[in-house]
Amino acid sequence: MWSSSGEKLSGSYGTWQGQEVELDSPDPDDGMLFLIKYGGDAPGAGWLTIYDRGSFPTPGVRHSLEVPADEVTDIHSVRAMGDLGLGREIELLAEDPDGNFAAISGESLPPEERRRLVSAYGFTTFYDEPVERSSVFGWLPGEKVINIKSNVSWRENGTPGKAP
Repeated sequence: MWSSSGEKLSGSYGTWQGQEVELDSPDPDDGMLFLIKYGGDAPGAGWLTIYDRGSFPTPGVRHSLEVPADEVTDIHSVRAMGDLGLGREIELLAEDPDGNFAAISGESLPPEERRRLVSAYGFTTFYDEPVERSSVFGWLPGEKVINIKSNVSWRENGTPGKAP
């Protein structure tokens, strides 16, 4: 997904028909890729609309279109990270209209910091695991995140590689 400032958050992206689009995955399935768009109206005819009741971190509606993989160029994946201060990093998945970030901690974030995210911001562990054994995810006020950085991994013709 993209942030409100137009920056890419964690996800997969490519170019289709001259437009940069988000991909469900950077890897083709039987020679096909799924383009996705979250929220709003479907971008055009042929797009399938799925209402998912707002499962984390999507806004409740998702549009998808299956296209031949050879029609998509510049395929790349982005991992966006934000800092909570003192080098405590968290991955950024989406941004809502109010500027809050859908975020997930890595297990490298100390358990006491994950507990703080649970108690202060309502984060949740995966599969009801204890915080000591799980990453946590939830919505974080945008002003709590500083130094947002992205790591981009380019793919060439669907295989790992560097940008041309």
